[in-house]
Amino acid sequence: MAASVAETLDEGEGGRGYRVPAVEKALDVLEFMAASAEALTQTEIATGLGRSIHEIYRILLLLEKRGYIFRTQSDRFRLSLKLFELAHMHPPVNRLVECALPVMRELTANADQSCHLVVREGQNALVVLQIDSPLPMRYSVALGSHFPILETSSGAVLLAHSNQAERERIVERIVAAGEGQGTRAEIEARLNEVAQLGYEMRASLAVEACTNISMPVRDHTGAVIAALTVPLLPQKAARFDRETVFERTRAAAEKISAALGWGEPTSLRADPERRDYPFSD
Repeated sequence: MAASVAETLDEGEGGRGYRVPAVEKALDVLEFMAASAEALTQTEIATGLGRSIHEIYRILLLLEKRGYIFRTQSDRFRLSLKLFELAHMHPPVNRLVECALPVMRELTANADQSCHLVVREGQNALVVLQIDSPLPMRYSVALGSHFPILETSSGAVLLAHSNQAERERIVERIVAAGEGQGTRAEIEARLNEVAQLGYEMRASLAVEACTNISMPVRDHTGAVIAALTVPLLPQKAARFDRETVFERTRAAAEKISAALGWGEPTSLRADPERRDYPFSD
């Protein structure tokens, strides 16, 4: 099989368009079986995928040998629990925290501000990682804290980048509950602005004189799975101005995203021509 895979590599644009038919067939089989509640025969799998029995035969043998599927007494195939076990060997939040921790430590040292990482949990924003500022006086949020999603800039960034159906569902619930987070028009205007700019920077709704700078963190698919936020608290001991902290926060979010497999970090030197650059005249 290794030889056939090597022979069928097809390089696409930018060196990222490789096709591996044998692997694609195996994934097709797994995905097709995952969508079925019943055990399937070899013929049913081949027919469902629009492939010949001969094409499917070797794939099934390999998947059975590696423990991804098993054969029932009636010579049908079922998925085993191996995919479930693999998924729980490295939970997504653990991976996210592992990638973010060194970057966030570097950010606090280079910004003189605390920072935290937030994921969405239903209609709430959940703090999964918190790094304190190196300065003696600091503002930070407690690890594990929950906040109503639109009370935080982190939540606004996460909700603004959610798929449209999920976003509409959550906004509908917030408006119906009358939680004091604004009218529907106000909420939509805020989320649209965040989606357009790609971040939120605004005065904190909870702490006076604090400015939230919140940036999206993406996974390997480009989906926004977390928000990196710096609650910027001006003080004489801080060495860096708001513009510098903004740039370094965005660079840190992109660095975490790159560690998760999304694109490459970009140069974030001040460019007043950028539409999403907030410090131009």
